[in-house]
Amino acid sequence: MTRGADGMRVLSAHCEMALDGVNVVRDSLLAVDGEYHPHDATVRIMNDGRWSGDGWFRFDEDIASCEAVSRSGGRVSQRVPISRPMRGFGQHALQSDAWLTATYPIEKGPGSQHFWGTNLMHSLHHLGATGPALEQTSSGLEFVGREAISVAAGDFTCFRMRLIGISNDHPPYDMWVTDDGDFLYVKGVVAGYMDSVFELESLSGGPL
Repeated sequence: MTRGADGMRVLSAHCEMALDGVNVVRDSLLAVDGEYHPHDATVRIMNDGRWSGDGWFRFDEDIASCEAVSRSGGRVSQRVPISRPMRGFGQHALQSDAWLTATYPIEKGPGSQHFWGTNLMHSLHHLGATGPALEQTSSGLEFVGREAISVAAGDFTCFRMRLIGISNDHPPYDMWVTDDGDFLYVKGVVAGYMDSVFELESLSGGPL
């Protein structure tokens, strides 16, 4: 992750996931403004070691745009109306999951829930293995509370957030993100058929 003089943060993520016969590799970039609203993104997807799609996304004040090509869907050009503040852009990288929590109204306190309007993702597949394209879903977040946790990368004080009301049948998902304003992904637990735990193993660099 980097931060420019204009306040924009840029995430570069390489992800490899394998589950239930799906073997996906995603390389992606996501830029957000100082309020963590998405600005632009790119995604490249491989399945079973072969290219399956790539796309570019842009988020203006009232329009989200996508230009993409995929093996299954061919060329896609989309424009979707949006309104800000929005939850963020679901890009499936773990750190981009953490950034989805940045616009949550923490002042509502533990146990509170919050839903946004239309949520946008590059893929409705739980591993982000399809598309890319602008896909619409609905979900919200529950603020479970502040917790101190320890992982291989160290000790952190985190917001524990829970994904709720998910329309694409994603299994229950809790994540722990730092409460220092960087919303760094420290830990995640996904239940159901995914039955997975993600933990931060190492960390270099200072706060952004």
